Amino acid sequence: MTVKSVLLAAGLCLLPGLACAQASPVYIEKIDMPMAAAAHEVESVLHDGGYKIVLKLNILKLIGAQQKTLKIPDFNTRHFSDIRAIVFCNPFDFSKLINSSWPVAAGCPLTLDIFSKGQTSYVVYGLRADYALTPKSRQIAESLDTSVIKVLQGIPMSRVEKGVPNIAKK
Repeated sequence: MTVKSVLLAAGLCLLPGLACAQASPVYIEKIDMPMAAAAHEVESVLHDGGYKIVLKLNILKLIGAQQKTLKIPDFNTRHFSDIRAIVFCNPFDFSKLINSSWPVAAGCPLTLDIFSKGQTSYVVYGLRADYALTPKSRQIAESLDTSVIKVLQGIPMSRVEKGVPNIAKK
């Protein structure tokens, strides 16, 4: 895997995080578990919810390894211990999107990121409904968002965060 392909994949997977910085809608679930346990639980509930995981990336490790080459200033100032991205898709929802408004199918596969600091992790999912082009595709995207949120709410030891948590720069 080339550096360019890793960075492209990382950029695509971090879109929900970028959306958060631009005040676009995101859903955040706080989990009282370190990354290994949180990632396992997220993958389990996605699988049980009918989603297929197509890619898992350790974003912090991949980009951190390229930090000097890329000359990224102030990398990870919030000192997250781990950041991972998961790309997943529900094949039936994907088919519906292709059939209703095929460009909107670019929003599926879906991504979510897991940010971890010590014994606490945060799952961040960028809501897709705002990207829909037609009423039919918006209806499907809203249904998709609702389904993903319902699945994420099944994570043990988790709760919905209202707004973006203030993660201290320690």
